[in-house]
Amino acid sequence: MPDVTLIIDGRTVTVPAGTNIVDAARTTEVAIPVFCYHPKLKPVGMCRMCLVEVWTPLIDQATRQPVLNPDGTPKLGLMMGKLQPGCVTPVAAGMVVKTVTDKVQFAQRGQLEFLLSSHPLDCPVCDKGGECPLQNLTMQFGPSTSRYDYQDKVHFEKPIPLGDTIYLDRERCILCSRCVRFQDDIAGDPVLGFDSRGRSWEIISKSDPPFDSKFSGNTTDICPVGALTSSDFRFKARVWEVRPVPVVCTHCPVGCNITLDMRHDRLMRVMPRENDFVNEIWNCDKGRFGMRHVDDATRLTTPLVRRGEQLVPASWDEALRVAAQGLMRVRSSAGATALAGMIGADASNEDFALFRHVMHGVLGTPHLDHRPGGPADVALETASARFGVSSGTNLLGLGTGTLVLLVGADPEEEAPLYVLRLRGIVARGGQLVTVNAHPTKLDGSAARVVRVAPGREAALIQAVVCGILDGGAPMSSRARGIDRLRTSLKGASAVQLAAAAGVEFEVVRALTDQLISAPNMIIMIGRTGLAQGSAVSDAVGALAAVTGAFGRPGSGVIALNPGGNARGAQDLGIVPGEGGLAAAQYWDAIARGELKAMLVAGLDPATLGAASASALDALDFLVVQDAFLSDTARRADVVLPCAMLPERDGTFTNAERRVQRSRQARQAPDGQRAHWQILQGIAAALGSDPGYSVSSDVTDAIAAQVPAYAGARYTSLGVTAGDWGRQANESVYYDGTSYTNTEGTGVQLPTGVERDGLPPVAAPLTPLTGGVPTGTLAVLVPRAYDGRDWARGSKLAPRMVPPHVIVGPADAGTLGIGVGEPVTLTSARGSVTLPAQIDRGLAAGTVLIVDVAGFAAADLCGGVITSVDVARGEA
Repeated sequence: MPDVTLIIDGRTVTVPAGTNIVDAARTTEVAIPVFCYHPKLKPVGMCRMCLVEVWTPLIDQATRQPVLNPDGTPKLGLMMGKLQPGCVTPVAAGMVVKTVTDKVQFAQRGQLEFLLSSHPLDCPVCDKGGECPLQNLTMQFGPSTSRYDYQDKVHFEKPIPLGDTIYLDRERCILCSRCVRFQDDIAGDPVLGFDSRGRSWEIISKSDPPFDSKFSGNTTDICPVGALTSSDFRFKARVWEVRPVPVVCTHCPVGCNITLDMRHDRLMRVMPRENDFVNEIWNCDKGRFGMRHVDDATRLTTPLVRRGEQLVPASWDEALRVAAQGLMRVRSSAGATALAGMIGADASNEDFALFRHVMHGVLGTPHLDHRPGGPADVALETASARFGVSSGTNLLGLGTGTLVLLVGADPEEEAPLYVLRLRGIVARGGQLVTVNAHPTKLDGSAARVVRVAPGREAALIQAVVCGILDGGAPMSSRARGIDRLRTSLKGASAVQLAAAAGVEFEVVRALTDQLISAPNMIIMIGRTGLAQGSAVSDAVGALAAVTGAFGRPGSGVIALNPGGNARGAQDLGIVPGEGGLAAAQYWDAIARGELKAMLVAGLDPATLGAASASALDALDFLVVQDAFLSDTARRADVVLPCAMLPERDGTFTNAERRVQRSRQARQAPDGQRAHWQILQGIAAALGSDPGYSVSSDVTDAIAAQVPAYAGARYTSLGVTAGDWGRQANESVYYDGTSYTNTEGTGVQLPTGVERDGLPPVAAPLTPLTGGVPTGTLAVLVPRAYDGRDWARGSKLAPRMVPPHVIVGPADAGTLGIGVGEPVTLTSARGSVTLPAQIDRGLAAGTVLIVDVAGFAAADLCGGVITSVDVARGEA
């Protein structure tokens, strides 16, 4: 669309057609006050604060030509003869806007007087004070006195809880509907609404449990008046007392930019930090309210060394020496292959580099992993590295012409912020297709929902690939290995593969047509897909190859590997080496006597089930690095207390291969060190000290040694680009959410195509043409609120998901059970009885088991999909 030129307060402005007057004025630093308008929400013109004079050329009704003044200039008339709301009025050529006339100022004062008619004068105790648009606008545009009598004010009970984390003060609320529109349009959780009318009009929660959304905290950010406040921050500090520190959230692979608002060394609150490449201005409630574990009183404060049956405090020198001696003793007596190591996927890239240095470089073991060693462990995938989204891809810029294909993924539970990002693509004209064995939240936003048999996502993608290869549809000529791929599928047909997936062939045909017609395609693989071995990952890579969905911005593969930095772990070699075992193989190897010592950092494999717990008990020597005395740490010979996210500096790589820096917000308590510092201490005790002083030294070493990370040094991550935080020129609009990010948006690593200049190779596929599995299949599904260590002290505690099984209505009827009644599941590994929930969208023969704290998954499940017998349990 062409640009439009208009005049605002005497200044000539040129903006894209469709821009509203408020945003046009902002480009020339003309402040039009707003309450209900927000640039991330659809304008509704509810608050009437942005009323302005809009003069447009008069048109002769007979000739349809502009009426001219004697001097030849267009004659202007006041639009509709009255003031217009700037947020819902689009610009037009020749328009003249006046924002500071007597009429406008009279309207602004009057509107503020109405809004303040029942507003309490409680700024000194309001959490919004200091970052409140109502304060700012009243000072600049409002009346100096009020004509309302105190007795005329409307009073409500206050505050009232809208949910577990959000309080509502109805006297402060100005009914701008920002919170309602965010939940409806952005989050897709229509759980808030209006009730009553007149001066009793109010916001209410419409859900049970109240305010049932994983994004509720964002409503406190965008509330312009302090009506919505967080139970996590309520009355804890004033905003001018806190020091915001830029940090990267490690709860999931999105890598949201957040700030930790610190008062001295205490965490006061967590706020989102603007990064349009990652999380825009949002974050999920887990990231916002799931950081209180860093102040938990049960954190380890000193190293522990086993003496007899007891773990006793020790100095760091002694603990590191004992750890090094124990590991070397096993290496000397049984060889390097008797050692194994595992480090959690939420560690930093610097932690990974030192972990590999110690375990592989010094001790020589090939047994390294970042996965916990349980039935839900995902396969090591390469599709997102070979066919990943290209540098410059920004999901915020995608819409019409983009198709997003979700395969074996439930972003709401695995990577919640992607729900907002993908719904945004749909809102801008894109399409979403979901391929799963069970219902997910994003099905409601999808143009097509494909329901496959459990574990048959790969068969469906293979059917599409086969249809493209056999049907002569246009395909990419840039990928290599297409002939080999074609040969590998020669014995199968799209019809056979569709049947194996449990779907009608016509569904596959329609899906194929939809995929090959999309100019841009994002393919997102989730945990259920990734945990089925390499079949899904390879099939997705083949689909990207034959459709050309790689090597250009706006297309490619995104893998939702569990953990905040699983991509970095794979890039930096925390994977089994040649002849190395995967973490899930450790326990049998220990039972066979092949593994005798382990170093475990940031993981608690003892909780996976009886096999892993028994195996850890059988080790000759065990070193654990953790912040808490976990079940695994209780079995250790040496326990080394580690620093947590606010206490360490480092870099993290998200699912889109974007490397970002997380800053240290406070000094680690006495007795605690970052993983990389602990590992460097062990390396020094082993006689191989790399000599790093600060985390940036490790980052520079990674950039020098790992080609893909050559551009990811601190100096290139934008960490010294200038001040950041609440921007003074934004306070009249959106103060409280204006955390403009001048710290840098991170560095997106190049794909192999970009780095090497060679097209990726499509791997050959093994056709999955067998029949659909019979009997009942249990799918182990993730839950964001899983009740693990991050939940300590969280306001989300009432929302933690307890262990349970989900069945469909047909199976519930067959078993004769209702909600909450016991169901017994029996597999080749064992038996468990869990309370039941019923999902009307779940097909017969499929049950879901939630993977949460308190359920030892490995005692029942042999993988993410397990054949089980289901029976009514004993009450």
